[in-house]
Amino acid sequence: MAAPKSFHRNSTTPSASSASSAETAQEIKSLLLQLRKSSRLRQKKKLPGGGTTTSNGSERDRDDALRLDQLRKIFCRLIEQHELDLSTNTNNLGDGSGGSEGGSASSQWKTWLSTQHEAFIGHLLEGVVDGKTTALRTYCGVLASSPVNISGVVDSTNSDDQNGAVGMISERLLNKLVEAVVKSRRCFNSSNEEVSKEQTEREEEEEESSEQQLMTEESMLTLLEAEFIRPHRDIQYFVCKAVHQIVLDLLAGYDRIRKYAKTKIDGKDIHNDEQEGTAGGSSIAKAETNLGLVAENMCRLLLMMDYVPKSSDDLAVESGAGYLFPPPIFSRNEEEGGDKVEGDWKDDNDEDATDASDSSDEDDEEDESGDATTASKKRKKTSQSHQGHRKKTKLIAWQQPYRHRFAYQEAWLSVLRLPNLPPRTQKRVLQHLSTYVLSVCPSPLRFAEYFTTSFKGGTTISSNGFNNSLASILSLHGLFILMLDHQLEYPQFYNSLYQLLHPRILYTKHRSRFLRLLSKSLSSNSMLPAYVVASFCKRLCQLALSGPPSGGLFVLALVSNLLRKHGECACLIHRSGKHEDGGLIEDVFVEDETDLAKTRALESSLWELSALERHYHPAISTLAKSIGTENDKTTALYDMDDFMVHTYKSLFEQEKKRLGSGAGGGGTNSGGGGGKKKGGRVTLTFVEPESLFTKDDVFGGIFKCS
Repeated sequence: MAAPKSFHRNSTTPSASSASSAETAQEIKSLLLQLRKSSRLRQKKKLPGGGTTTSNGSERDRDDALRLDQLRKIFCRLIEQHELDLSTNTNNLGDGSGGSEGGSASSQWKTWLSTQHEAFIGHLLEGVVDGKTTALRTYCGVLASSPVNISGVVDSTNSDDQNGAVGMISERLLNKLVEAVVKSRRCFNSSNEEVSKEQTEREEEEEESSEQQLMTEESMLTLLEAEFIRPHRDIQYFVCKAVHQIVLDLLAGYDRIRKYAKTKIDGKDIHNDEQEGTAGGSSIAKAETNLGLVAENMCRLLLMMDYVPKSSDDLAVESGAGYLFPPPIFSRNEEEGGDKVEGDWKDDNDEDATDASDSSDEDDEEDESGDATTASKKRKKTSQSHQGHRKKTKLIAWQQPYRHRFAYQEAWLSVLRLPNLPPRTQKRVLQHLSTYVLSVCPSPLRFAEYFTTSFKGGTTISSNGFNNSLASILSLHGLFILMLDHQLEYPQFYNSLYQLLHPRILYTKHRSRFLRLLSKSLSSNSMLPAYVVASFCKRLCQLALSGPPSGGLFVLALVSNLLRKHGECACLIHRSGKHEDGGLIEDVFVEDETDLAKTRALESSLWELSALERHYHPAISTLAKSIGTENDKTTALYDMDDFMVHTYKSLFEQEKKRLGSGAGGGGTNSGGGGGKKKGGRVTLTFVEPESLFTKDDVFGGIFKCS
């Protein structure tokens, strides 16, 4: 089989290729023995894996890297000579199928090579877990030089391989690599069995540094993504599948831990032995913490993969798409008569084929009530359509955009099922889901549950009111996109958005993000009920009373737009605040109610506008006075984007520029001790006048103020 043309392919020399089996075995034994000694010495001295603090440790790491690379070259040569087959299960080799008692010599040799290859892979994974980039590069070279054959597929155009076999990456080895990158030793050792005292003591010593130990170094993820995943479309597909499979295994192990802890607690009298219950709960909490940090590493890897193919052109070799193992090219006879292989085959436009079959079913139903001639024509047309689909080029799974997008979706959905995702990563994930993932995945509605759960978890009640976290805002933004673009039915959306309207939201650093979501949600839907619009207008005016001037300008502009778009809410500004007998009307608005249908906002009034007309900031005062006086037909709605950029600094600079422009008279004195502009003078104090005219005026003292 021809080796793919990237990643450490020039690995052998003529002298090495002519080595005998005995010399090869001796060399493999010697290299593995030295690696085992180095590993035991490192564990004994407790040297950090990512780099040692002594010169001897650094030399040992360099020597180990050279030994691992030498082993890679040896096994690569054995694979090219068909002496080592990674697609064959090691347990099935040497089982006596060769006719002799212990199997043939060839079977025993292959069994021994497979065992040594597994030991070699174990040392590489140990280096990857310890954060060694050299081990990661060597492992990528192993994957590139160790393809497995696709059963039943032959590429007649491949002249490099006499058998025409088509190779693909070993999913088993790739899964191990991804697992090593996103996991640590503590996760590998997690089980539902009792651990030894030595292991328990060691874990207690490492308890303080558990988060740092579980966190994958950024350099490792960047190297894996930039040099191995990004250039190869087939690797992108299989990495998504690997993430999905690893999560399923993790969840299965987590379920076993929970069942074991529950069985252990149920088997004891908790009242008499509370330590057993505490131990069971701590084991579950520890497992959840580990799973959360592993989920964080997986999310960091998936966040880097923002190049999922959307069309067939993105996967075409002619368009520049790269593959670690080039896909096969079939002749027309093979296309028409080829069989499906291991579920990896599919027409290049399977969705169109599904649509065609659906339409043919509808046509058949119409034919039952129609005449026989029309029915036969339609059946003939349908059969020709299906025949045309059969003649389309058959593609392997990783050559199909739909399969890529589906694998990417399943990887994200599986990772989001893991518990205790750290908040620092959850915010990045929520933002990435809304901006990229939903537009790529074939079934974006499946993310609605995660958005809903994230909103409920991000909004908590504190002594000062609602804690409006960025996670809640991003969750609602994702739900809004699903409602707007994918027809999601979420009746509680506006109630959830209403819950975030707290005075502190106008002071947070993510205020602009929330205001943009609020503006889009209320302005894009012209069919909102009147009680919803009235509740938001009432709450927003209350926020303007206690909020900063920049937030007050946005609130008043949005309220003005809403009142003009929804004329049924005009009663809020035209309702009088007094009874006929002169008594004041009590405000019936229920401020603490979270259900918009029960706030009684339509029965209230926007008396807050009268208070805002006396605001110290002239822009807010002017805008508050204009609400209700605009002409709905001639006055254009406010552009909310202009009000989102306002801050304390921008308002100050705007006022400073206005006062410094010379408005109000006065010229500019250029040169030495001349004064400032008259228009730039700002009154800082107020002196109550004693008379209508100043003292130095001719009429001073005539008209006095009482």
